[in-house]
Amino acid sequence: MKDRTILNLLTIFGVAGSLFFLLRRKGDMKDWFLIYFIKTLVSTIIDGPVIKTKYLQYPHRYFPKLFDSNIVFLYILFPLSCVMYNQFSYKMKPLKTILSVFLFSGPMTLFENWLEKNTDLVKYNKGWNGYITFIVLSFTFLLVKGCMEGIRFLDKKISNPSMVTERKEFTQS
Repeated sequence: MKDRTILNLLTIFGVAGSLFFLLRRKGDMKDWFLIYFIKTLVSTIIDGPVIKTKYLQYPHRYFPKLFDSNIVFLYILFPLSCVMYNQFSYKMKPLKTILSVFLFSGPMTLFENWLEKNTDLVKYNKGWNGYITFIVLSFTFLLVKGCMEGIRFLDKKISNPSMVTERKEFTQS
């Protein structure tokens, strides 16, 4: 299969998956969009220096004159997988949440390794390998999950009526 065909299929899968997983009723839709955008931000921050230093390259990608990274992976597939992970682990206890991250980062790493060996969509350089990808993916999934838990915690504190009453009393004093 040609690299461009694989890239096009991944794009179609990513866009269709985004529509399905972002619009699901399980949980709160605004959470899924927030997770999507946080993961995109985290991926951009991490991916930028990795690509600039040429540890990782994407020889075949959309808009090669504008982007060094593969926008399908960076802005569609990785954020979508993070949304799926957060939906999967939505009500899990912390230990199960940490262990379940491997159910998502593992297959993604295997798929990226396959792409690296069989296509020109991904190229590893300077010692970059699947283990590093696995660690980075797992870390970013957990980082985004932690951010969302923090946001939910703050949202409950701010939305709690007793907190509102305390705030009113404090400002009136």
